[in-house]
Amino acid sequence: MIPPSAPLLVLAWVGTLVHQFAGLAWAGTLAGIALAVFLVVELPNASRAARLLFAGMTGAGLVALALAPDPLGTFLESWRRGASYVAFFLALSVLRDAAERSPLVRRCGRHLVAQPPGRRYAALTAGGHVYSIILSYGAIDLFGAMVARANTLASAGGSSEVQRIRLKRMMLAVYRGFAAMNCWSPLNIMTAVVSSAVPGARFGLLIPLAFGVAVTMLAAGWAVDRASAARLATRGGVRPATVERWSIHLRIVLLVLFVFAAAEIVGHAFGTSLVVGVTAAVPVVGIGWMVVQAARYGWLAAFGTLPRRLGLFLRRIPNFRGEATVLGCGGFLAGALSAALPGLGAPEMLAAAAPPPLLVLFAIPTLVLLTGQLGLNPIVIIGAVGAAIPDPQAMGIAPSVLAFACMLGWGVGANATPMSASAITTARWAGATPWTIATVWNGPLTLIALVIACAAVLAAHLLMPV
Repeated sequence: MIPPSAPLLVLAWVGTLVHQFAGLAWAGTLAGIALAVFLVVELPNASRAARLLFAGMTGAGLVALALAPDPLGTFLESWRRGASYVAFFLALSVLRDAAERSPLVRRCGRHLVAQPPGRRYAALTAGGHVYSIILSYGAIDLFGAMVARANTLASAGGSSEVQRIRLKRMMLAVYRGFAAMNCWSPLNIMTAVVSSAVPGARFGLLIPLAFGVAVTMLAAGWAVDRASAARLATRGGVRPATVERWSIHLRIVLLVLFVFAAAEIVGHAFGTSLVVGVTAAVPVVGIGWMVVQAARYGWLAAFGTLPRRLGLFLRRIPNFRGEATVLGCGGFLAGALSAALPGLGAPEMLAAAAPPPLLVLFAIPTLVLLTGQLGLNPIVIIGAVGAAIPDPQAMGIAPSVLAFACMLGWGVGANATPMSASAITTARWAGATPWTIATVWNGPLTLIALVIACAAVLAAHLLMPV
């Protein structure tokens, strides 16, 4: 039986698309109301952390609404924003559901884990990066299970210390691959948030540039691992056998490229943003992937099992209450701040202070990094940046450069936020605390990533004049 709250999130997705494609504001309002009702209905079933987050973000949002010029209009618009973030997440969840059940994905994961020690880190961090595009932090669970299965005491030559170090290195490789993905992937909530905060940015140009920065961060992680004494301590041992070839990963790469292309085509055809294209196109691709998976039993069986698969997905929707709380309430608070800060004269005060453009740009990734240590989601920080700098050109900053700083800041923050789902998931598999994973083990690389991000932002500022 489908839970009564599940249709509410589906309605938020449909309402968001109708609003974006048809320009009907009432549909967006309906989406926002559906999201708010979903969160209230699921609040008793949410974790204590999610309930505290709901109370804190909505409370802060209501305070900001009291300072906004049009509280009611801002209230509805803020929930519309939150609904658009949740609709984006729900669309990606259809693809993730198909990927999690894919035999191909599991075979690819086993192949990466089975690589020789000399290239295992590179294989796992690249694999974690690519597979997190379609699986999000589910990629960490996928590789975590395979690493645990492969990293036996026997394979470590009977040394529990070698086994522990291997586990740390392999899980860090996957975690860092996921973190770098947050810099650029169009299939990431970052894209939706930054596009809302800086609407004038050219994402068609920024995404390839940010991808290059992400690759540089991955290379830095590999260099840090190569320079560590831990690598020398784990030489030898037995690795899992594999009969797969590297060409097996080509199918996943082609799938990712197909998703990007489909989203771009939809956005271009309907004159909407890439984010809207992703929200509309990805569920169709995910459903098609489900059909192809079942087609090995015959096409008749494939279409026959589709209603069952979709029914299972709908029954899982209430389990998304935690993510919906973070994204929905984060969008609500960001929207409320976007209305309140201009009313309080924040943009004028910032303009009067006349900070150097580079100081502003460098401050963004640093601020995301520091507030992430306190558990503050980048959604709120990036939303506040967009509200405080509604006209970046007036400050001598091109909108695309401001968006670029936000994108890279998100990726840097993902490296070192102990309260993120990625750090918590990695910690569970690595047998450590999220603080140890994100701040202690990954701290040195995070500082390197911050320097890389600032250097890339400097280059963008020089090459993209106002």
